Amino acid sequence: MNKENELKNEQHHETGTVLYGISKVEYGAGGCTPYPMCVKSCANYLGQDVGIDFSMAASGAAFRLTWEADAWNGGNVDVIHTFDDPEEVYKLGVEALGREFHIITRTNTACDVKLSMNCSDKKNDFIHFIKKRIDAGFPCIALGIIGPPEACIIAGYRDNGETLFGWNFFQDSLEFARDVKIDESGYFISGKWWENNDTIAIISIGETIKQPISTKEIIENAIRVMTGRLDKKSGKIFAKGIFAYDAWREGILNEADFPRDAVLPLLAERLMCHGDAMDCLADGRSNAAVYMKKLSEEEEEHSDSCRRIEQHFSKVAANIWSMAEILGGYERNEKQLKNFARPEIRKQLAVLIEECKQEDSKALEELILLSKVL
Repeated sequence: MNKENELKNEQHHETGTVLYGISKVEYGAGGCTPYPMCVKSCANYLGQDVGIDFSMAASGAAFRLTWEADAWNGGNVDVIHTFDDPEEVYKLGVEALGREFHIITRTNTACDVKLSMNCSDKKNDFIHFIKKRIDAGFPCIALGIIGPPEACIIAGYRDNGETLFGWNFFQDSLEFARDVKIDESGYFISGKWWENNDTIAIISIGETIKQPISTKEIIENAIRVMTGRLDKKSGKIFAKGIFAYDAWREGILNEADFPRDAVLPLLAERLMCHGDAMDCLADGRSNAAVYMKKLSEEEEEHSDSCRRIEQHFSKVAANIWSMAEILGGYERNEKQLKNFARPEIRKQLAVLIEECKQEDSKALEELILLSKVL
């Protein structure tokens, strides 16, 4: 029996199968980027010893930054914007493990972008997709199930697929989980997952079919993600990579969006977008730095280059904590809202955004040089 099968703890029932032993995913010290966190947890369950730094870097999520120009979009931070093709970050996250990737997407969703050509508006198609994978011993990753269309883990099913088990970042949220029960394992139990319109896709992590992604591919993908560009989708213009810094800075310095008599809900929207960008960099660049530090130890010939890249990414992450100090903390309560409304505060933040841009630009230059010698 191989290691992968030894690690599986499957409990079969006449109406379903549940895979127990998948580690929990939740916001906190382990990270704040759901999709690569889910990939890591599923990979570990399947016997692959990968860390969150690898999952973040290999999927491209560690290197992303997106800001919709001329808008305050709460979805900027979503990994779906990592590449031009919205499916690529999900596909890459799985295939980086050397595993087979499949996805099924809901036909009619509120999502701004179309994820896949494999679409359906039939619940039974989704149930068939889930049952086939779970019965074979492979967990799935879903976008939605409970709350917004963030990634979560489907660990099993009962009632022939009507009821799902797993881990979801919002399973303890009163706002989203009123109809959710909790299994003794800690898994959520949801019987209304299809009724949630934000359940938009199911992704499968399948059999090992090839070697894991190479270091050169990870570096080349990082360059693609960080190379500044303007991406137009559904009539919206998303500034990405290095370009995103300018759009972000211009956004918070636009005094027309911060009237003196602004109500707290409006300020909350503004701070949420700014805070999401902070989260993106704090989580992304810190993991990118960890990945590059490990790479410097593995690639002795290119150790100095890797170390320099690590230092640039670390400086970006450190600047985010400086932003938090200026705002009066990392929380998003009334104190931070009122501070964010002050022009002098936002000017200080804009300086740090520019510093982040410069450090990311230096990291990008080093990555381009590194890609040519790997």
